[in-house]
Amino acid sequence: MALGLLTDRLAEDGIEPILVGGAALALYTAGGYTTADVDLALPSSSEVEAAFAELGFRKVGRHWQREDLDLLFEAPAPEGLPGEEAPRLELEVEGLRVVVIGLEDLLLDRLRAWVHWRSEEDGRWSRRLVDLHRERIDWRYLEGKIDEDPDEARALRELRGPSEPGSSDS
Repeated sequence: MALGLLTDRLAEDGIEPILVGGAALALYTAGGYTTADVDLALPSSSEVEAAFAELGFRKVGRHWQREDLDLLFEAPAPEGLPGEEAPRLELEVEGLRVVVIGLEDLLLDRLRAWVHWRSEEDGRWSRRLVDLHRERIDWRYLEGKIDEDPDEARALRELRGPSEPGSSDS
């Protein structure tokens, strides 16, 4: 609900927070993943600071905190998520709009952490996202985003598994 209130308040300033990171992963895995804070793609600006303050949050290091709600927001990504073009998920929470990073962009983020940081946890969560959402994943979008990186391409093929007979990928 707090994110919906923030989204509503920032709409006045033409700013749209986008849920990313672990909180987005928790949503797409129906709570399978848990996180302590809520990551947002949101610019650092006076409008954002004013909106958080109006909602009773205070700045603590890199987080916006409401101790009474045990809630931490962090804005680690720039507004708009440049280069991430997968359709975003829009939800209604108690009559308020919330925007979530697209499934494919979240999967790509986890796949890259798995490949380049050798994060087995991100590999496990990449596989879980595919297990839960295989039928709705836009595989062509993902293939177009791996930028000819052979390690990413190999990981994507591993996640996708064997192609369907008669498909353009066989």
